[in-house]
Amino acid sequence: MLNHLMFAILPIIVTIALGYLAAVKGMFDDHDSQKLVKLVMSFMLPMSVFAGIWGTPRKIIIEDIPLAGWLIVSMIGSYFLLMIINKYIFHADSQIGLLRAMSVAMPSVPFIGSAILPPLFGASVSAITIGICSLVINVVMVPTAYAVLSEAESFGHRVISTLKKPLVFSALFGFGFALVGWQMPEQLSGSFTLLGQGAGGLAIFATGVVLYTQKLLVNRTIFVTVFLKNVLFPILVWAAMLAFNVPSELRRIVVVTLAIPTAVMPTNLGIQFNINRSELASTQFLSTVCSAVTLAVFLVVLG
Repeated sequence: MLNHLMFAILPIIVTIALGYLAAVKGMFDDHDSQKLVKLVMSFMLPMSVFAGIWGTPRKIIIEDIPLAGWLIVSMIGSYFLLMIINKYIFHADSQIGLLRAMSVAMPSVPFIGSAILPPLFGASVSAITIGICSLVINVVMVPTAYAVLSEAESFGHRVISTLKKPLVFSALFGFGFALVGWQMPEQLSGSFTLLGQGAGGLAIFATGVVLYTQKLLVNRTIFVTVFLKNVLFPILVWAAMLAFNVPSELRRIVVVTLAIPTAVMPTNLGIQFNINRSELASTQFLSTVCSAVTLAVFLVVLG
């Protein structure tokens, strides 16, 4: 299993390194990274998300209620709780507080999870887990992020501006189609995946460019965010599940999923809205590198 873990993390590190090297060689600069992320967020990722959610059978969405419940409550609960803590206790700006909270609450399930979960838990359970996490990320977290990051003044304008974002309406339409049982015709899948399947790699490549142009940071804030994401968050959920006497196999699935390193989305949003780009890219990179140890420890301890 540790072999699967290393080979799941390695492509992300290599892709970040290639982006960094391309920036060192002068092939891409900070302006280019913003263009790359604009392409990802406006076209590639919306198409990938729409196809992925619409292509999820309805039975997967509603099949395993205990697993769905723990993942949804853990991810959404930590997301909003950390936003409140950042704003009212640490007095951080609401926008960077949201992106830091997202860095903790959002595991990179579509990329790393798809590589390590199936060998551990089987294809069916892994599909349910990945589907649930993708729905939480794209139907709840991303729209909330756009609503907070939007510069529109009134609440109504914020809602309208959020719903106009390609990533938001593609996720909502895909979720609606899947929920009513209208399965995506197989012949249509290629229309969305041809461009969409490169979204993750291009977004991670842009992170490497940012790490060079904005410089890799290691400070207390980043250390705390990475510690929360990789260690404390999954441990707290594990403790809660033990307190509720949740079966060991369900604990194992949920804790391992939440221990997966942070996703690329906070970095993408940071680049798109020009908010603490270096901090968010550094957080993503260090969370991924550290997960080679932290996730391995969780796998061993959980058996």
